[in-house]
Amino acid sequence: MKSTIRCDWCGKEISRYPSQIKKHNFCSRKCLSDFSNKSINPTGYYELKDYTNMAEHLSELNRKLNPTKMTKEMRAKMRKVRLGTGEGKTYTKYYGRHAHRVVAEQKLGRKLKKNEVVHHIDGNRRNNNPDNLMVFSSSADHMRYHVQIKKFFEKGEIPLKIVKEVMPL
Repeated sequence: MKSTIRCDWCGKEISRYPSQIKKHNFCSRKCLSDFSNKSINPTGYYELKDYTNMAEHLSELNRKLNPTKMTKEMRAKMRKVRLGTGEGKTYTKYYGRHAHRVVAEQKLGRKLKKNEVVHHIDGNRRNNNPDNLMVFSSSADHMRYHVQIKKFFEKGEIPLKIVKEVMPL
C-alpha cells in the first residue's frame, strides 16, 4: 500500500511504497539535482551524504576486496619507483610515513604519540640524522620553542627556559 509524502525540494505530494521511502524523497530528477546542487542549496548539499572518514572506510574496503594487492613486496616495488620523483620541498617518506618520525621512534625505542612533534634542529627537513631531531610533547611546546628562538635572534635575549618537556634524541 502506497503512502503519500512530500518532495523534499518542491513540496509536491508524491506516493511511494514504504520500501521506496528514504531519508530524502524527490518527485523528479530535477528536484534531486536542485537539492544536491552546492550553489543552489548549500545546506541541503551537505545533508545529502556524510563524507567524514571516507578515506579510512575506503582503505578498509580496499583491504577486504584486494587482500593480495598490497603485499610487502608490492609496497617496496611502488616505493622504489617513486623515490626521487618529488620536488624535494617536503619531508621524505618511508613507506607512506614521514621518515623523521620513523627515525625518532627508532631512537626513542617506542612509537610516537599522535600529539608529539618532531623538530629538525638545523631547519633542514631532509636531514633525518637522529642528532638533528628533537621531540616535543605537543604543538604548543614546539611553538613556544620557535617563539623563544625568534626572540633570541631578533633581540639577542638568551632564553632561560626554552621548553618544559623537550626530549632530545
